[in-house]
Amino acid sequence: MMARPLAPFATIGATSGETEDERLRRVLLVGMALAISVLAIFWGLMYIVFGEPLGGAIPLAYTVLSLLSIVMFTVIRRYDIFRFTQLSLMLVLPFALMVALGGFVPSSVVAIWAFFAPLGALAFASPREAVRWFAVYWVLVVAVGVFGGALRSANNLPAGLVRGMFVANIAAVSLVVFAALYAFVRERDRAFGAVHRLFGQYLSPEIVRSLLADPERAALGGENREVTALFADLAGFTPFTESRPPHETVLALNRYFSAVVPVIFANGGTIIQFAGDAIVAVWNAPVEQPRHALAAARTALEMQRAIEAIVAEDASLPRFRVGIATGAALVGNVGSEQLRNYVAHGDAVNLAARLQTGAIAGQVVVSAPTYALIRDVATVRPLGRFAVKGKTEEVEAFVLERVADR
Repeated sequence: MMARPLAPFATIGATSGETEDERLRRVLLVGMALAISVLAIFWGLMYIVFGEPLGGAIPLAYTVLSLLSIVMFTVIRRYDIFRFTQLSLMLVLPFALMVALGGFVPSSVVAIWAFFAPLGALAFASPREAVRWFAVYWVLVVAVGVFGGALRSANNLPAGLVRGMFVANIAAVSLVVFAALYAFVRERDRAFGAVHRLFGQYLSPEIVRSLLADPERAALGGENREVTALFADLAGFTPFTESRPPHETVLALNRYFSAVVPVIFANGGTIIQFAGDAIVAVWNAPVEQPRHALAAARTALEMQRAIEAIVAEDASLPRFRVGIATGAALVGNVGSEQLRNYVAHGDAVNLAARLQTGAIAGQVVVSAPTYALIRDVATVRPLGRFAVKGKTEEVEAFVLERVADR
């Protein structure tokens, strides 16, 4: 939902196909235009009261033109025209007022209001467009600075009012700029949080943080790096599903995954796949982790303890078999421009899957390279060497029994 102060402007110029970002820019620009229009009425009447009818007519003309622009925007719903109109008014009329009042000092540097044009282009258009508006702003600053007093060098405003207006102009511009930026950042953070929560329901936290910190990581492709892969599969799950109705099977899976996913995340793991009753996670990708093998080992044991708490309520429920292997893998994004997945391909992932088939329910089996990285804190039982599918040579494996707390 839009923040309460901006809610009244939410329908002005709204279109059905606009994105959240477009909606935010539109609403903020409308709100800022209305705020400046109200202030311009005060400015114009004050100049008229102190004997400057031309100086007063310019702010009042700004208000009329700005409100007409908003009305037109409500009717035709062309944001690009509305934005250009508003930025043009913000840029030109303050300089015109400064010339009418005699230059920078006699006008109390009223041209500072023109800075809203490049600032608005930056917030409501694009950085490239903002540069063009800023260049025009500087040209006008120089031109009016050089020739601004040629038509008139003084005005009818009292000296005390001129000094007071210096403070008022600077304070008012600062207030409006701060309010606009505050609203923009607040809404942006709200939208950012919503995206983070949405992505977090489909991607591992490490992937979410990596993508949001560096969107280029979402590009197709990958990199070779050492990872520790964990492959967990429920032993006897097929017979279990044959004896239960489908909705009970889904409820059981959700219960299992609800128990083990937080364990994986808490230990810095990245889940790359749910495959039926199996779950695949890796460590040391997408971000580096110094002791990734140890983190995976701790995770596996904690997963088994979490499952035991579930199985204790119903002995007929299956248990996880877990395989862990460390080695090289290609990690990155695979798919198309429309849809992609973060994956890990390589010997370590394949071996972890094979090792879990050599485990019994409730066991964690680790490869020799994994054990070599955790042997200072791990207690294992050798399984010996055995053949695995896809390997020409037998591999050595160990049953992981415990990991020291240190």
